[in-house]
Amino acid sequence: MTASDLAADHGAPGAEERSPPMQPHVLKALEEWKDAYDVAQERAVNALSLALPGLAPTKTPAYCCPNTLVIDKPNVLGAGKVCIDGEGLATIELSSVPNAVIAEAIDELFGVGWFDGADGPLDEAGPGTYYYDSEQPRAEYVVKLGEDDTGSVGVECLPIGWAGELLDAMTRAQQRQEEGAAGGQLTTSPERE
Repeated sequence: MTASDLAADHGAPGAEERSPPMQPHVLKALEEWKDAYDVAQERAVNALSLALPGLAPTKTPAYCCPNTLVIDKPNVLGAGKVCIDGEGLATIELSSVPNAVIAEAIDELFGVGWFDGADGPLDEAGPGTYYYDSEQPRAEYVVKLGEDDTGSVGVECLPIGWAGELLDAMTRAQQRQEEGAAGGQLTTSPERE
Protein backbone atom coordinates (compact mmCIF):
# COMPACT_ATOMS: atom_id res chain seq x y z
CA MET A 1 0.00 0.00 0.00
CA THR A 2 1.36 3.40 -0.91
CA ALA A 3 0.67 6.87 0.43
CA SER A 4 -1.43 7.48 -2.69
CA ASP A 5 -3.46 4.34 -1.99
CA LEU A 6 -4.13 5.48 1.57
CA ALA A 7 -4.97 9.00 0.45
CA ALA A 8 -7.22 7.76 -2.38
CA ASP A 9 -8.99 5.43 0.06
CA HIS A 10 -9.96 8.45 2.11
CA GLY A 11 -10.71 10.92 -0.66
CA ALA A 12 -7.64 13.15 -0.54
CA PRO A 13 -7.78 15.55 -3.49
CA GLY A 14 -5.29 14.78 -6.23
CA ALA A 15 -4.08 11.69 -4.42
CA GLU A 16 -3.84 9.70 -7.64
CA GLU A 17 -1.62 12.33 -9.26
CA ARG A 18 1.06 12.60 -6.64
CA SER A 19 3.06 9.95 -4.91
CA PRO A 20 5.49 11.63 -2.55
CA PRO A 21 7.90 9.39 -0.75
CA MET A 22 6.65 8.62 2.69
CA GLN A 23 8.72 7.73 5.71
CA PRO A 24 8.38 3.98 6.29
CA HIS A 25 7.30 4.35 9.93
CA VAL A 26 4.56 6.82 8.93
CA LEU A 27 3.37 4.54 6.16
CA LYS A 28 3.31 1.60 8.57
CA ALA A 29 1.35 3.61 11.14
CA LEU A 30 -1.19 4.63 8.47
CA GLU A 31 -1.54 1.02 7.32
CA GLU A 32 -2.16 -0.04 10.94
CA TRP A 33 -4.75 2.72 11.30
CA LYS A 34 -6.49 1.58 8.09
CA ASP A 35 -6.52 -2.03 9.29
CA ALA A 36 -7.98 -0.98 12.67
CA TYR A 37 -10.60 1.16 10.91
CA ASP A 38 -11.64 -1.78 8.72
CA VAL A 39 -11.88 -4.08 11.74
CA ALA A 40 -13.94 -1.49 13.67
CA GLN A 41 -16.37 -1.20 10.74
CA GLU A 42 -16.69 -5.00 10.50
CA ARG A 43 -17.35 -5.28 14.24
CA ALA A 44 -19.95 -2.50 14.11
CA VAL A 45 -21.77 -4.34 11.33
CA ASN A 46 -21.65 -7.56 13.35
CA ALA A 47 -22.86 -5.94 16.59
CA LEU A 48 -25.81 -4.16 14.98
CA SER A 49 -26.78 -7.25 12.96
CA LEU A 50 -26.88 -9.26 16.19
CA ALA A 51 -28.88 -6.55 18.00
CA LEU A 52 -31.67 -6.57 15.40
CA PRO A 53 -32.09 -9.96 13.73
CA GLY A 54 -32.89 -9.55 10.05
CA LEU A 55 -30.40 -6.73 9.47
CA ALA A 56 -27.85 -7.67 6.85
CA PRO A 57 -25.17 -5.81 4.90
CA THR A 58 -26.15 -4.53 1.49
CA LYS A 59 -24.15 -3.20 -1.40
CA THR A 60 -23.51 0.41 -0.47
CA PRO A 61 -24.37 3.06 -3.02
CA ALA A 62 -21.48 5.37 -3.82
CA TYR A 63 -23.18 8.32 -2.11
CA CYS A 64 -23.87 6.58 1.17
CA CYS A 65 -21.98 5.45 4.26
CA PRO A 66 -19.18 2.86 4.15
CA ASN A 67 -21.61 0.24 5.51
CA THR A 68 -25.35 0.01 5.10
CA LEU A 69 -27.48 -2.68 6.71
CA VAL A 70 -31.04 -3.34 5.61
CA ILE A 71 -33.76 -5.58 6.94
CA ASP A 72 -33.42 -8.22 4.27
CA LYS A 73 -37.13 -8.92 4.25
CA PRO A 74 -39.78 -6.98 6.15
CA ASN A 75 -40.59 -8.72 9.41
CA VAL A 76 -42.37 -8.08 12.69
CA LEU A 77 -39.86 -5.31 13.43
CA GLY A 78 -40.73 -3.64 10.16
CA ALA A 79 -38.50 -2.53 7.34
CA GLY A 80 -35.65 -0.11 7.04
CA LYS A 81 -31.94 0.41 7.22
CA VAL A 82 -29.02 1.34 9.42
CA CYS A 83 -26.06 3.23 7.96
CA ILE A 84 -22.65 3.24 9.62
CA ASP A 85 -20.54 6.23 8.63
CA GLY A 86 -16.78 6.64 8.60
CA GLU A 87 -16.81 8.32 12.01
CA GLY A 88 -18.38 5.30 13.74
CA LEU A 89 -21.85 6.80 13.95
CA ALA A 90 -25.09 5.13 12.93
CA THR A 91 -28.21 6.48 11.30
CA ILE A 92 -31.27 4.34 11.98
CA GLU A 93 -34.36 4.48 9.78
CA LEU A 94 -36.98 1.85 10.64
CA SER A 95 -40.61 1.88 9.52
CA SER A 96 -43.70 -0.33 9.86
CA VAL A 97 -42.72 -1.22 13.43
CA PRO A 98 -45.59 -2.01 15.82
CA ASN A 99 -46.37 1.02 18.01
CA ALA A 100 -46.37 -1.20 21.12
CA VAL A 101 -42.81 -2.36 20.39
CA ILE A 102 -41.57 1.19 19.81
CA ALA A 103 -43.24 2.54 22.95
CA GLU A 104 -42.00 -0.27 25.17
CA ALA A 105 -38.43 -0.14 23.85
CA ILE A 106 -38.13 3.65 24.06
CA ASP A 107 -39.65 3.86 27.56
CA GLU A 108 -37.40 1.03 28.75
CA LEU A 109 -34.28 2.61 27.31
CA PHE A 110 -34.91 6.26 28.24
CA GLY A 111 -37.46 6.15 31.00
CA VAL A 112 -40.86 7.78 30.82
CA GLY A 113 -41.43 11.32 29.64
CA TRP A 114 -38.16 12.13 27.85
CA PHE A 115 -39.69 12.76 24.43
CA ASP A 116 -41.27 16.11 23.57
CA GLY A 117 -45.05 15.76 23.49
CA ALA A 118 -45.18 12.64 25.66
CA ASP A 119 -45.58 13.51 29.32
CA GLY A 120 -46.12 9.90 30.32
CA PRO A 121 -45.45 6.49 28.80
CA LEU A 122 -45.35 6.50 25.00
CA ASP A 123 -47.96 3.75 24.78
CA GLU A 124 -50.39 6.13 26.50
CA ALA A 125 -49.38 9.14 24.38
CA GLY A 126 -51.27 7.95 21.32
CA PRO A 127 -50.50 8.46 17.65
CA GLY A 128 -48.16 11.33 16.86
CA THR A 129 -44.55 12.33 16.35
CA TYR A 130 -42.28 12.58 19.38
CA TYR A 131 -38.78 14.08 19.48
CA TYR A 132 -35.76 13.93 21.71
CA ASP A 133 -32.58 15.88 21.03
CA SER A 134 -29.72 14.37 22.98
CA GLU A 135 -26.82 16.66 23.79
CA GLN A 136 -24.52 13.75 24.49
CA PRO A 137 -24.24 12.22 21.98
CA ARG A 138 -25.51 14.89 19.61
CA ALA A 139 -28.26 12.67 18.25
CA GLU A 140 -31.80 13.49 17.24
CA TYR A 141 -34.43 10.85 17.88
CA VAL A 142 -37.75 10.93 16.03
CA VAL A 143 -40.42 8.43 17.01
CA LYS A 144 -43.68 8.28 15.10
CA LEU A 145 -46.59 6.26 16.44
CA GLY A 146 -49.06 5.74 13.63
CA GLU A 147 -52.85 5.56 13.51
CA ASP A 148 -52.62 2.04 12.03
CA ASP A 149 -50.72 0.69 15.08
CA THR A 150 -47.37 0.83 13.27
CA GLY A 151 -44.83 3.58 13.43
CA SER A 152 -41.23 4.48 12.76
CA VAL A 153 -37.98 5.22 14.54
CA GLY A 154 -35.33 7.52 13.14
CA VAL A 155 -32.06 8.53 14.76
CA GLU A 156 -29.08 10.34 13.28
CA CYS A 157 -25.48 10.46 14.51
CA LEU A 158 -25.74 7.75 17.14
CA PRO A 159 -22.55 6.07 18.41
CA ILE A 160 -22.48 2.36 17.55
CA GLY A 161 -22.83 1.26 21.18
CA TRP A 162 -25.93 3.40 21.64
CA ALA A 163 -27.37 2.19 18.33
CA GLY A 164 -26.83 -1.39 19.50
CA GLU A 165 -28.68 -0.63 22.74
CA LEU A 166 -31.65 0.84 20.87
CA LEU A 167 -31.89 -2.01 18.36
CA ASP A 168 -31.53 -4.60 21.13
CA ALA A 169 -34.24 -2.88 23.22
CA MET A 170 -36.57 -3.04 20.21
CA THR A 171 -35.78 -6.72 19.67
CA ARG A 172 -36.41 -7.55 23.33
CA ALA A 173 -39.65 -5.52 23.38
CA GLN A 174 -40.84 -7.39 20.30
CA GLN A 175 -39.99 -10.73 21.95
CA ARG A 176 -41.92 -9.76 25.10
CA GLN A 177 -44.90 -8.69 22.99
CA GLU A 178 -44.85 -12.06 21.20
CA GLU A 179 -44.58 -13.95 24.50
CA GLY A 180 -47.46 -11.91 25.92
CA ALA A 181 -49.60 -12.54 22.85
CA ALA A 182 -48.88 -16.28 23.05
CA GLY A 183 -49.98 -16.21 26.69
CA GLY A 184 -53.06 -14.16 25.86
CA GLN A 185 -51.89 -10.86 27.34
CA LEU A 186 -49.95 -7.79 26.33
CA THR A 187 -46.80 -7.21 28.26
CA THR A 188 -45.05 -4.10 29.44
CA SER A 189 -41.42 -3.36 29.99
CA PRO A 190 -39.87 -4.72 33.19
CA GLU A 191 -39.66 -1.22 34.73
CA ARG A 192 -43.40 -0.69 34.32
CA GLU A 193 -44.65 -3.98 35.74
